[in-house]
Amino acid sequence: MAPNSKRVVLSNGRDWISIFLDGRVKVASRKHLWEIADTGRHTALGQYVTLGVGRELDVDPPSGARKVPDFAVDLDPQGGQATAATVAADNGTFVELHHDGSITVGNDGRDIAETFNTGRESLDGGPSGRGGAVMITFAGTYRPSRLRENNFLVKIPARERPAANRLYPGEYILDDGKIGPPANAPETWFR
Repeated sequence: MAPNSKRVVLSNGRDWISIFLDGRVKVASRKHLWEIADTGRHTALGQYVTLGVGRELDVDPPSGARKVPDFAVDLDPQGGQATAATVAADNGTFVELHHDGSITVGNDGRDIAETFNTGRESLDGGPSGRGGAVMITFAGTYRPSRLRENNFLVKIPARERPAANRLYPGEYILDDGKIGPPANAPETWFR
């Protein structure tokens, strides 16, 4: 997945989450793959996905300077699945960082259009690209009038069409639990 400067970066001290200004959310780790642990509907209009820590990877830690997150939270493993922090965006998207390392991504007014779960263990694309990443894209354009309580708020500007998901050198897809677009999805599905 290509770099993009139009984003806000979050961290739980181990992994990082990017909320792109086109509405997508990327959850990534250099240390492990991700598994889709749970999906559901938390309101009549909103859908979520919970990503759990998957298989650990035997990779060297990244070298060089890394982007300082815009928001970071420390996890307490004793806290289990309790929420350590909630980040909300004004387009209805939210990210809950849980003490056990799992991450819930959802929207209070939209369905998930796609979860694109990838992994890379080879050196194709460079050593810093190894690890697991899930890109979550939401369908529709609805923005709720009330935002959920949060520890950090992200402002998403005027609508922008999300970039298409694609594999990069050395990446492979993990299909377990995937949420995908309907076969006959209209072009407006990914907004």
